[in-house]
Amino acid sequence: MSETRCPRCGGPLGDRPARSRLTVDREVLVCSVCGQDEAVRQATGRTPIPFGEWPSSR
Repeated sequence: MSETRCPRCGGPLGDRPARSRLTVDREVLVCSVCGQDEAVRQATGRTPIPFGEWPSSR
């Protein structure tokens, strides 16, 4: 996938990408919508979407 696409959803990365919470070093950039979803999932104790289910890993 192009670096301008979100690896988590496949949509546009956008002008203000977030850093994925799934990596220790937080080097993986995701779109702000996916970043917000990861934050909400973490705050509410829900399981994150595994890397293997991201479009970029298929």
